[in-house]
Amino acid sequence: MEIDDGLAADFKLMGAPVEAHLIRNEVEAFQVWPVNWDSVTAFLGCQTQWVSSSVGKALVWTGIDYKSLDVVLQRYGSPDHAFDDVQYMEREALKVFARASR
Repeated sequence: MEIDDGLAADFKLMGAPVEAHLIRNEVEAFQVWPVNWDSVTAFLGCQTQWVSSSVGKALVWTGIDYKSLDVVLQRYGSPDHAFDDVQYMEREALKVFARASR
């Protein structure tokens, strides 16, 4: 698995540094299908709304603050399915955070 240097910097800020050999310096562009655009922008709109707690010396990410997510969805005028889509992206992100913290 490789991640780009921007994401590696984000992980480091969250207390989960990434080993240098896993960092890819060039950014890979990808397409977001129009049907998914509202969900992706809502997920990105919650980037500062992650909930975490300390367990010993470790930082544990528990997910997105749903009160904040609700505000983002309303402000962005997101369709109803965006909530489920964001939850899916959240679950996948939590898996990545967990792997990165090992």
